[in-house]
Amino acid sequence: MVRTRLFSGLLVLTCAWTPRPVEAQAQCTLGRITEIVFDVGEPFDEAATSEDARLGWLFRSMNWVHISTRVRTVGWELLFSEGDCFDPTVLAESERSLRSLRYISKADISSERLPSGDHRVFVKVQDSWAITGGLELSSDGGVAVTGVSANARNVFGTGTRLGLFRTGFRDRRRMGLIARQPNLFGTRVDGTVHGGTTRSGAYLNQSLLRPYAGELGSGAFRQVARSRDDYFSYSLDPSTGYTQALVRFEEERYELSLQRRFGDDQGLRLVTGVGVSREDIRFAFGEPGVLLVSDNAFDAPGASTDSFRSSIRPQTRDHAASRVSITLGLRDLSLGSVLGLDALQAPQDVVNGATLVVTAAPALSLEGSDASDVFFRAQGLWGRQTDHTYMRISGDLQTRRVGVESGVADPLPHGWRDLVYELSGRAYWLPSGGTRIFTRVSYTAGYNLDRPFQLTLGGREGVRGYNDDAYPAARRLLATVEHRFAIPQVNTGWADVGIAFFADVGRGWAGEVPFGEDSGWRAGGGVGLRFGLPSGGTDVLRLDVGLPISGERDEKGVLFRVYTELLGLLDRRSWPTQVERSRWYGADPDLTARPYDPLAGN
Repeated sequence: MVRTRLFSGLLVLTCAWTPRPVEAQAQCTLGRITEIVFDVGEPFDEAATSEDARLGWLFRSMNWVHISTRVRTVGWELLFSEGDCFDPTVLAESERSLRSLRYISKADISSERLPSGDHRVFVKVQDSWAITGGLELSSDGGVAVTGVSANARNVFGTGTRLGLFRTGFRDRRRMGLIARQPNLFGTRVDGTVHGGTTRSGAYLNQSLLRPYAGELGSGAFRQVARSRDDYFSYSLDPSTGYTQALVRFEEERYELSLQRRFGDDQGLRLVTGVGVSREDIRFAFGEPGVLLVSDNAFDAPGASTDSFRSSIRPQTRDHAASRVSITLGLRDLSLGSVLGLDALQAPQDVVNGATLVVTAAPALSLEGSDASDVFFRAQGLWGRQTDHTYMRISGDLQTRRVGVESGVADPLPHGWRDLVYELSGRAYWLPSGGTRIFTRVSYTAGYNLDRPFQLTLGGREGVRGYNDDAYPAARRLLATVEHRFAIPQVNTGWADVGIAFFADVGRGWAGEVPFGEDSGWRAGGGVGLRFGLPSGGTDVLRLDVGLPISGERDEKGVLFRVYTELLGLLDRRSWPTQVERSRWYGADPDLTARPYDPLAGN
């Protein structure tokens, strides 16, 4: 009861605390904004709907039944209004904010200087098609339909999303409903609720997020409440006779985090934050709690054996704690835009500069134990843009420091526990002619783990010539190079078309995770088609054909995959990464952006 009242009181305080992202200026050295002119375009432009266009009749019909976004809805996202001082930086941030919305495919904000010295601002957006249906395919071991969905993501032109879905990605299965409003009550608060069933039970996720307004915002907050009954999947070597082991768990998590930035919007800034969180993780052990899967048949698992349960037991310790978190960091970033990094013809936002943010979250109480427990998380980022290149290096580390229980004969594992980190570098070379060279190097590792954790070397995140279960590991090194071409000559008018040749190489180390193995060096390569939907938008669909070049894993063969762009900066996943699914603790210090898809979280 006390905990419920605490979270309820903080939630009310948070909703009331919505500072303006841009401070009022005493003098307008560049003049004022005297008029804002809005232009809301239909989903399909003239190139797609003309009489000469292929399927032009279809796109004209879709435009006819489409309900356009209301001007008031577009205005909710702007960081300026009529009468404000004119500031080009504020206009640029507003344009980026509009591009982040799912129901808008393109956004452009420009201005005209008037004879008086003031400005007329033009806000031009193009709607995305509001009624969408999804079909997810899995190709490992044969093509199969793994998910269907239907969404209205701009109900009555208000940006509200209502949808139903049944999705499956390996062990992960969701069937339920989602509602989302990215500008709740006309504010910049993104409110989302989704829930339904999993393979083993039910889940419910509710969140409120007010991210920073790019680099201009001074305040942000996040509130999350979720519960789920689900499975965690361990990959197995097929020589065991099984392909996966499923571990059932129940989880509840509550979080409320508030942050403030201090300093010049265009220079070095201090980041401070405070939060409260609650995490409760329980494992239903014994025969019902661990199941074995043969031939990727997740819908028909069988009973486990003692040996499998013994291998998994060290990573299935129940855990419950309430925490208070303190965040400190330094941030010196500016935002830029580059045309066609991962998107084919659309501008993408990039960061320049560096930031480092650290969070410490001691447990107020650790149920069932007198040991001390302090959770730490650190995130760092560096980016640099030149005329023909863009480079970004990022890192994310989390761990717990568990103190020794005094007077206990058999204390909990202590010291530095649950250490998980990711280091990643990405680089783009952009010569003329529409070609792009993309490279990625990443290292991911986990040590001293008390909760389920496992990486694999194969899959769409790794060496793409191998299946998603290939070479389970605790540590993984990956390198990728892609040669990408946009092909404007075959653009359809409603989609951009491109092609990519890729090569991946990597290595996995067994470490201490269950069923881990040392893979040695493995390589794969292939070719893929890329479609930007709609033309000029940032949603990119990939159709890849991958071939393993080295190593033996079952029988070598060709893998065909259909998925959204995920290796570069354009994160369009609909599933959690292998590290994200193992983040069992709260205190994520990143409050800079809306999630592209709330269903992608673990």
